[in-house]
Amino acid sequence: MKQVLSLGTALLLAVSALAGCTAERDAGAEAPKTNNAGQAGAGALPPVKLVWLLRSSPQKDMAAVQEAFNKIVKEKINAEVEFNFIDGGVYDTKLKTMIAAGEPFDIAFASSSLGGDFYGSVAKGAYIPLDQLIQSYAPKTYASIPKDFWDAVTIDKKIYGVPNYQIVARQNGIDVQKRMLDKYGFNLNDVKRLEDLEPLLGKMKAGESKDNTAFYMAKSGAWKDMLTYYGYDSILSPMSPGTVKLGDTGLKVVNQYAEPSFKEHIRLMRSWYEKGYINKDVATAQVGSSGDGSLSLSLWNNIKPGGNAEVKVLLGGNDVVERVLDKPFVSTANISVTLQTISRTSKNPERAMMLIELMNTDKELYNLLCFGIENKHYKKVGENRIEPIAGSGYFPNKAWAFGNQFNAYLLPGQPDDVWQQTIELNNKADRSLLLGFNFNIEPVKAEIAQAQSVIDEYTPGLMTGSVDPDKYLPQFLDRLKAAGADKIIAEKQKQIDAWKASK
Repeated sequence: MKQVLSLGTALLLAVSALAGCTAERDAGAEAPKTNNAGQAGAGALPPVKLVWLLRSSPQKDMAAVQEAFNKIVKEKINAEVEFNFIDGGVYDTKLKTMIAAGEPFDIAFASSSLGGDFYGSVAKGAYIPLDQLIQSYAPKTYASIPKDFWDAVTIDKKIYGVPNYQIVARQNGIDVQKRMLDKYGFNLNDVKRLEDLEPLLGKMKAGESKDNTAFYMAKSGAWKDMLTYYGYDSILSPMSPGTVKLGDTGLKVVNQYAEPSFKEHIRLMRSWYEKGYINKDVATAQVGSSGDGSLSLSLWNNIKPGGNAEVKVLLGGNDVVERVLDKPFVSTANISVTLQTISRTSKNPERAMMLIELMNTDKELYNLLCFGIENKHYKKVGENRIEPIAGSGYFPNKAWAFGNQFNAYLLPGQPDDVWQQTIELNNKADRSLLLGFNFNIEPVKAEIAQAQSVIDEYTPGLMTGSVDPDKYLPQFLDRLKAAGADKIIAEKQKQIDAWKASK
């Protein structure tokens, strides 16, 4: 016990030194080694309480799940966990606010695009380096994830996030309720481009209740998830100014917002908005489906094996037909889209890493958090298959955000080999030419912050079609340029050129 207590003190001193710059980040890299739970046993560890921030809608029956979860965790690593489920629409703002205020928490879901600004937060010293903690407390997790995936979360030669191993290959497309295709005699296989969906959208708009939405979006729009569809790879994040074109071995960085394809996209969205195909509240909508989802008739989505079962939930329980519109692709952004990080404010980073190891290796514990308590929140209908109990009070539907999804129970509609299909898709997908390159924002962090403010101001209107692109796109580009977009793009090019030269 003395060894563990000494570890806690040493780590506390180390992480206290972390505050907002690269040099301070480096101080946290000296996480000492100690026995893991398996070696010392839970009884040899002092009791601790961990706070875990997760991007998921709060659940009515969270207390019962948390109690059951903690019975297992206390036995295994002598820890109790306080879950803080934060809705996806406000997660980014909430986490950034907590980080800025230095609020204490231990583990946080982080992402390069779904909240937490992973790379930006690392640069600010919000998270501690994990290399030695992983080596000491999560060796099975490390071994289970392909090596090149770890490269995507390695910054300045240190790992800052643990990927939630799941579908990584992204292939984009359309989800449409099957009843709509049947009713209007529309063959989704005829859709080659987004524009080809218009005849169906027109029929749904004319033939369905005004409360229904033909094509549903949140205020973030669809563009950030459509870069590969339009032929671009992202750097830092899909929204950050500066990207490269797919297949460009010269890796020339261009401003995606000044490209003809961006103007083409926002004009299409404007057309759909004016025709009433898109939800009128899109400029403020926080999530990509309406209420219980029953009123969303179609949406843009990441198409993955078995994913239509998840989308069916989003679309009010109605059967869904999918159509892929680009090729599967693995990028740094795909890998860093769903991670677990450990906060610099954590007083127990070693126990936090032990919990992360459990969430990636302990199937019972992982599925408890994903689906709740058997016969209360779901029923087992097979050795590895469940059916959620409607209205049970617990169904976050976020297995991809909690740990290794390949340990998840199968849901109705998912094929028995869904995880094998997923692994095969990951393996066969095209790899980004930038895989493993991580942009250091330090030289342009002020410009990135200024540009992000401009992006936050203009893109909800432009990308959802709720403002006139001919009027507001020139303003957006001028403001982005004034914020330092050209300097950001030049710095990206400089670092990519140096990275290429070092390979």
